[in-house]
Amino acid sequence: MANTHSGRTTLHGTSVVGKRLLALLSAHYIYILLVVFWIAASVASPYFRMMSTFSNIITSAVPISLIGFGQTLVVLSRGFDLSVGAVASMATAVASVTMVKGIIPSIILVLIFAVIIGAINGFGITKLRIDPFIMTLCMMFFLTGINQLIRPSPGGYIPDDFKGLLLYQVGDFPLTSFLILVVAAAVGFVILQKRKFGREIYAIGGEPEYARMSGINTDQTRVKVYIVSAVAAALGGLFIAARIGSGNAEAGASYLFDSFTTVFMGGTLVTGGVGGYSGTLGAALIISSIGRILQFLGINIWYHFIVKGVLLASVAGFQLYFARKGRRSG
Repeated sequence: MANTHSGRTTLHGTSVVGKRLLALLSAHYIYILLVVFWIAASVASPYFRMMSTFSNIITSAVPISLIGFGQTLVVLSRGFDLSVGAVASMATAVASVTMVKGIIPSIILVLIFAVIIGAINGFGITKLRIDPFIMTLCMMFFLTGINQLIRPSPGGYIPDDFKGLLLYQVGDFPLTSFLILVVAAAVGFVILQKRKFGREIYAIGGEPEYARMSGINTDQTRVKVYIVSAVAAALGGLFIAARIGSGNAEAGASYLFDSFTTVFMGGTLVTGGVGGYSGTLGAALIISSIGRILQFLGINIWYHFIVKGVLLASVAGFQLYFARKGRRSG
C-alpha cells in the first residue's frame, strides 16, 4: 500500500515538473529558437562566430524591435498598423532637414508629428469606424507622398554627434544599441504587465464587448495604442537615420514587413489578446540574424524578402489554424 502511494506521489511530482518545464519552454521558445539558430549559423559560416557579426545583429535589431513594440500593442488590441514603415521613413526625412537647426528640436518635432499621425489613425478607427487595415493603409500612402516631397532623393544632414551617440561601441560591442534593447524590453514589460493601460489592451484584444461593459474606455485606449505605435516607429526611424547617415523617403518601408513577422513569430496572436513584447524582441534578433547569415552565404538580397514572406505566411497561417481549431473544440 505504501509503495502504491509512493508511486503515485512520484508520478504526480513528475507530472508537475513536466508541466512546469512545458510552461517554461512555451514562454521562452523564441529564445531557444534564437540560440539554436545561432549555433546552426555558426556551423554554416565561420564568419558568424565573429564579435563584429553579433554587433551588427544587435544594431540591426534595434529599429525592428522598436517598430515591433508599437505593432505588438496594436495587434494585441485586435488592430493592424500598416503606416509604421512610412512613419519611420518620415522620421529620417524630417530629421535630415531639421537637424541642421539642432538635434533636440528636430527629435521633438519628429515625435510631435508621430503623435499627430497616431492620433489621426486612432480617431479614424474609433470615431469614424474605418477598418484599421484601411485607415492605416491610407495613412501609409499619404505619408509616402509627404516623405517624397520632403526628401525626393536620399541625403540631408545627420550630425556626427547624433550618429556617434546612437552607434557608440566599446570595442566591437554596440553599447548604445544593447542598452536600447534592454530599455525597450523593460518598458514593454512594465506597460503590458504592470500598468492599467496594458491590462486594458489585453481586455480589448480578448473580448472587446466585455471590456466595454466592464467600464474600459475602449476608444480612448485604442487611440493611445496607435499613438504609441507611431511614436515607437518614429524612434526606430531616428535610429535608422543615424545608421544610414541621411534621410530617405523609403528607408523604413521594409520594416513594416519585419514588424508583423516579429510580432507573430514572437507569439502574439493575429486575433489579438494573447502575446507580449518579450517574444517580439526575441523574434527581432532572429530576423536580424537571418539577414546576416543569408548575406554571409552570398544569397541575393531579394531572397531575403522571400524567406521573410514564407516565415510571415507560415506563422500567421499556423496561428489562425490553431485559433479556429481551438474555437471548434471549445
